[in-house]
Amino acid sequence: MLVPLIWQKDYINIDKDLKTITDRLSETGSHVEEVNTVTSDLKSVVVGHVLKQEKHPDADRLKVLTIDIGEDRHSTIITAAPNTKEGDYLFVIKSGTKLDNGDYIEDHEFFGINSEGMLTSYAELGYSDNVIPKEFKDGVIILPEEVKPGTPVSEVLNSNTPVIEYEITPNRADCLSIIGMARETAASFGEKIILPDLEYPTVDENIFDYVDTVTIESDKCNRFTARVAKNIKVGKSPQWLQNYLILAGMRPINNIVDITNFVMLETGQPLHAYDLDKLKDKKIIARDAKEGEVLTTIDGKERKLDPSMLVISDGNRPISLAGVMGGFDTEVTSETKNILLEVANFDRASVRETSKKLGLRSEASTRFEKGLPVEMADIASKRAMKLISDLEIGEIIDGIIDEGEKSPKDKIIDLRISRLNALTGVDFSREEAIRNLELLEFGVEEKGSDTLVVKVPFFRMDIDLEADLIEEVVRLYGMGNIESKPLRSTLQRGIRSESRLLRDELKKELAGQKFSEIATYSFISPRVFDRMGLDEKSELRNYISLVNALGEDFSIMRTTQISNMLDVIAKNINRGAKDLKLFELGKTFKKAKKDLPNENDTLTIGLYGSYNFYDLKDIFNEVMKKVGFKNFNYKTNETNPIFHAGRCADIYYDDISIGTIGEISYQVRNEYDISKGCLILEVDLSKIKDKRIKNRKYTEIPKYPAITRDYSFVTDKDIESKFIEDTIINNGKGLVKTIELFDIYTGDQIEEDKKSISYKVEYRTNDKTLKEEDIKDIEEKIINDLNDANIVLRS
Repeated sequence: MLVPLIWQKDYINIDKDLKTITDRLSETGSHVEEVNTVTSDLKSVVVGHVLKQEKHPDADRLKVLTIDIGEDRHSTIITAAPNTKEGDYLFVIKSGTKLDNGDYIEDHEFFGINSEGMLTSYAELGYSDNVIPKEFKDGVIILPEEVKPGTPVSEVLNSNTPVIEYEITPNRADCLSIIGMARETAASFGEKIILPDLEYPTVDENIFDYVDTVTIESDKCNRFTARVAKNIKVGKSPQWLQNYLILAGMRPINNIVDITNFVMLETGQPLHAYDLDKLKDKKIIARDAKEGEVLTTIDGKERKLDPSMLVISDGNRPISLAGVMGGFDTEVTSETKNILLEVANFDRASVRETSKKLGLRSEASTRFEKGLPVEMADIASKRAMKLISDLEIGEIIDGIIDEGEKSPKDKIIDLRISRLNALTGVDFSREEAIRNLELLEFGVEEKGSDTLVVKVPFFRMDIDLEADLIEEVVRLYGMGNIESKPLRSTLQRGIRSESRLLRDELKKELAGQKFSEIATYSFISPRVFDRMGLDEKSELRNYISLVNALGEDFSIMRTTQISNMLDVIAKNINRGAKDLKLFELGKTFKKAKKDLPNENDTLTIGLYGSYNFYDLKDIFNEVMKKVGFKNFNYKTNETNPIFHAGRCADIYYDDISIGTIGEISYQVRNEYDISKGCLILEVDLSKIKDKRIKNRKYTEIPKYPAITRDYSFVTDKDIESKFIEDTIINNGKGLVKTIELFDIYTGDQIEEDKKSISYKVEYRTNDKTLKEEDIKDIEEKIINDLNDANIVLRS
């Protein structure tokens, strides 16, 4: 942002030298990139009044000018400039002048006539091509008004005024304006700015005699204001206005366009003026562009539009690319007599997208992209009309058409002085905090002994939190003034959480069982529930959908890891794997009554190859025993569609259902192209992590031998192994140390509705060698109790 000091002084007069100003502004958060001046204070480049202009007698392209430069005698200047005439006021470089670029000007004879100096152009004074008015690009500077001959160029063009270039951060859209930076400068030096007067006379006519309607038909337009001026005299702007624009990096065009650019630079709010007589049906509509619609912008280029772009249209065509650039057909020209002034507020994302798609950036789009307050539209509109009136280039029609949002709800934030001091290490008093905030035009009221209730000014759209207010107080204090202090804290020992310790131990034990860990996405597709055969009422379908999903395949948060495990097994089978032992320790997600979902630590184990249900069960029991859990119970589940009805069980721990184990059903295997048996276990560790036995005690290895017995029982197929195991343990009188189920048989030698189930039972005590008579009564009691349940010892 280029800020000429002479322009900034219209709102505040800081009696400080340039270095003090730039140092202080950098200290308070407005980083100064560099400071430039166009020229030095050239006293010998002065205003000249052309008294007479004649053709050179011996050179067709040269002219002889007699010029009053404010001295006792008139000067003679020979020039080839095409744009001079008698009566002009222009600049003369007197002989003996050394310019800033090193050129030395002296008398020179042109075909027998001596030229006492030379006329000058903007380029010769050091101005950049992009700010030189087009009419002076190939000629000398002609002033738009009378100026006393002999006046130095620096007094007329303000060419020696410092121009400060600030780096503006994206969040500070209010600083992309001269007033915004004047406000920052004033606050940095404990002052307040004086805003320009917005009152102006109007013609007692109704604006609706000139404009029928203004309509907003798109949510990309937040506010649209329209004012009308008639009897416009389009011409050159006064020199001071041209100077301000040039110094701020903009090319003067004509007085109406210059006023809109001046107000945009002054307030940060873009404006656009239409030739009112070129509007069809005197209608203004803010709408989305139609597919394939074409607009020729003021740079003469055709732009192909699409419905993502916002346009301003009249009765039948687009006339402006909203927030980016005006249209060629309705631009203000020297023939314009009546204008409609648009000052609007457009959606920042829409302007940015349009600008990016068309490869078209402008001063207006740069400001809209960063976001502007809707309140600024009316202020900028009034300011432009005030300038039109003051410069006497038009008459203002009374009234305004104002559609859309006028003023949002005030933003109120509490600031705690204790929090301010704790974060900064500075002991700010309430008075200091209030002073700094009020200098930045925040409204402040006191609440209690520690809290300030702060009303954020409408132009500070970057302020949302208490931390933002703290930053405002501190930056006026000066970040460099904050002393370094040692950290004040209570030392804490970093330890791993119980959940992390459990996960680490599980990984270690499973790796010891030759399992490989997998890691999959927490985002899945809702289609996986259909692939797993789950009905519409399954609780697993009560998932959380993502608002901004990467695609349908990653649109919900998983409620189970089984589908992920099946995917991984299928992919490895497809690549030739014959034997797979996999596990995943991850998160599953379930809806909760509160805003945030429950994140459950979940263990999923998968086996593929020459394994059966009991292999997976034994592996799980052994791993969980080693990490501090034992005595899991298993209950048959014949209704889970993911698993085979006769090879699935729910897992319980202390009568709490924690998961499921089983062999995947044929239907689900077919969905995932898994050709043979696949076993999966999944448990919710979150339900049992607090029940873990952490202080495990190791017992001495028994000195005395054990007695081992093998039992085979014939029973109904629906009898669960747990019933038999419980019967053996309950009758064991503490002597039963281990029970291992090693075989289940159904076949020719067993009745059709029966099965044979075989166990290896170990009897042992720590204080003696057991004899046959020690376990005889126990065996008889076990067999008798099982006989009563129609479970008989196989002969």
